[in-house]
Amino acid sequence: MMKIFISHSYQDRKFVSQLTTRLREDGIHVWTDEKEIAVGENIQEKISGAISKTDYFIVVLSKNSTNSNWVNFELSAILLKEISQEQNIILPVLIEDCEIPFSLRDRFYSDFRHSFEDGYLKLITALKTKTTKRYQEIDRQNNKFNPEFYEFQIKNLKDAYNNGNLTLFCGSGISYDAGIPTWNTLLKSLLKAAYSNNQDVPDPESLANLFQKRINVSPLILAQYLKILLGKKFTSTVRDTLYKNCNDKSEIVDSIFELSRQRRNREPLKAIITFNFDDLIEEKLTKEKIDFKTIFTEGERFKEEEIPIYHPHGFLPRGKKLTSKNEVVFSEDAYHSQFIDPFSWSNLVQLNHLNNSTCLFIGISLTDPNMRRLLDVSIRKNGKGEKNHYIVKKRYTIEELYPESEIVKLKDRKVIPVIESIEEQDANHLGFNVIWINQFKEIPEIINEIVRY
Repeated sequence: MMKIFISHSYQDRKFVSQLTTRLREDGIHVWTDEKEIAVGENIQEKISGAISKTDYFIVVLSKNSTNSNWVNFELSAILLKEISQEQNIILPVLIEDCEIPFSLRDRFYSDFRHSFEDGYLKLITALKTKTTKRYQEIDRQNNKFNPEFYEFQIKNLKDAYNNGNLTLFCGSGISYDAGIPTWNTLLKSLLKAAYSNNQDVPDPESLANLFQKRINVSPLILAQYLKILLGKKFTSTVRDTLYKNCNDKSEIVDSIFELSRQRRNREPLKAIITFNFDDLIEEKLTKEKIDFKTIFTEGERFKEEEIPIYHPHGFLPRGKKLTSKNEVVFSEDAYHSQFIDPFSWSNLVQLNHLNNSTCLFIGISLTDPNMRRLLDVSIRKNGKGEKNHYIVKKRYTIEELYPESEIVKLKDRKVIPVIESIEEQDANHLGFNVIWINQFKEIPEIINEIVRY
């Protein structure tokens, strides 16, 4: 007898009960957790055991289930089983419009939104004819951003934008095409600069590589070393290194300008919060005559017609004199200062926008402990655990995970979707809907979809 596991939210139990009854009438053994787990049993062990004995896995997709930690746990477990068996065994069932998890987005699903009978016919036909295909890895290079896959997310972002309630959070990923160095590249360049005139260190390049690849020092601690080594020259050296190879050409920054324009029957962005030190966005908006106000210290105000551009980690404008106000959050001590002060202006600004607007995060990895804390505070205040915000995340490549290995087992390659599924669950837990891309250069496509009427 075929065995089916149904993963679902308890709030969808009425639909699941109807589906279970029909499947059993057709001679299929169905496992659902609310009737199979006795009081006192370990839920996680029981579910894992049931999954291991299941032929097929039905996941009921709804707004409730996509917000469920348990459904996400079950989905991760079954993805691992798919990889080990090299067989597609997940059958998505859609019962209402909702965000479809990335790992299921390219799969055929049974649509129950308009008719139970039509949806059930497709589902039972797939089960009885065993039309599931052998597990195949997605062609990651050609699987680029497709607006149709994210219709639900784009619509919500467009609505927030049209209502003047969209806040943009920006990280280092937005500056890649303008020649602004990544965090690790910046640290390496600063380390070379710190020892460039030291005769006792004949090869600063090798020293920089040694620190980054062989010595187990966190980037924050390394930045603290650099701050001590460079002394009063620290801020100016960071700025010089930041703009050294800048080419002033960024399609992402150009698309941010499009979001910032005042349009007929539309409000511009509510705010831009960037964790970058550079002034690429400011230079573009100045060139296009967009009113804005850069805010990087406490007590600054903006006018009603201005878009506020906040720099919580500091601001190092090109070609302007640096003052004591241009201190940057770059080293360990600066991060500690920001973390221990929940009422700092930068924390309050971020919380205000997280609580009162729809936020789109681009070029941000969600590894900053302070950012994660603020997101957790915001979602707790929300009280409903809803995913009110959106984040664009770059997918992994096997070369990034194994940079020094030329030969990688196929199974290692197949584990990448599981890693991405876990990251998506983490983002969901912090209140995000996730939009996946292969490369940062796809970000303008997403922004253009939001701007498009």
